[in-house]
Amino acid sequence: MGFYLKKGFNLGPVRINLSKSGLGVSVGAKGLRLGTGPKGSYLHAGRQGLYYRKSLGGKWWLVIVGLAIVAGVAYWLLSSGIVTVNL
Repeated sequence: MGFYLKKGFNLGPVRINLSKSGLGVSVGAKGLRLGTGPKGSYLHAGRQGLYYRKSLGGKWWLVIVGLAIVAGVAYWLLSSGIVTVNL
């Protein structure tokens, strides 16, 4: 196996991954993520050594990118103080 570089950026629940094979986006929290990239869409779940990964067919990438945009904007609005939530 050869060497490779992979870089990712987090914006709250959204992660943008850059690799040699292309750009990928995932949304979720630790233990459960929906993602899409150059090799297709997937569901990734698990913790502490036990993981499950399922490839998703069809146009799931549209749903995942939409969720990532909504989650990223919501995170930005909340973290910048433009919108506040009082519980």
